[in-house]
Amino acid sequence: MATRRLLLPAAPLAVLVARALRVRLSVAPWGRYWGRRALSGAPLVVALGDSLTVGTGTTRASRSWLALFVTHVEAAWGATVAVDNRAVYGARVADVLAAQLPLPADAALVTLCVGSNDAGRTDPERFRLDLRTLVAQLPAGSVVGDVPEFRWGPRVPAAAQLSRVVREVVAERPDLLLAPVEEHTTGVRILTGLAGDFFHPNDRSHRRIADAFVTGWSQRGVLDGPDPRR
Repeated sequence: MATRRLLLPAAPLAVLVARALRVRLSVAPWGRYWGRRALSGAPLVVALGDSLTVGTGTTRASRSWLALFVTHVEAAWGATVAVDNRAVYGARVADVLAAQLPLPADAALVTLCVGSNDAGRTDPERFRLDLRTLVAQLPAGSVVGDVPEFRWGPRVPAAAQLSRVVREVVAERPDLLLAPVEEHTTGVRILTGLAGDFFHPNDRSHRRIADAFVTGWSQRGVLDGPDPRR
């Protein structure tokens, strides 16, 4: 009986560890998925950011917020688009500056979603300065997401603070579009809205983030985009 009591807690723990590991191990195959989306001769969407934009937490990369958003763009433009996903797992705003720029001159649309890894780790004013430097290099019409709402842990207030900073910096550039990611992820439930690592959003929450980017992009008014037949 004593042995059984010791083993019972271990089983749920092993399941949790396996689920968290599965989320982390998705990074490489999801990267291969995005490599296949880099079509030549198609209108180009460039995505900058961290693991959210890689698609971490989803059961398939095609269910990530970026894939869902690109599907919306393709429907609006009436054409298949190429995707240059430069996002890196664990990236902070300084990493995007250092490793994901410069942008290609032929980018038809640029998205940026960063800040989750900076929360509680990067000084807010340093974050603001780096983000200003970053958005200064984005073309007009780029869509910038603020930081998702953190559901638990000591970094909840820091994430909310950085989300406010993102909104303030984007407001300084009237030609940029804000994707209200924090608003769309508010109230996500830990057990039903997060992946197995209890940090990254799952399929359901990635749909929420996609909706935030669709909302931001729709503020352009006329969804004409580049003519893919040229």
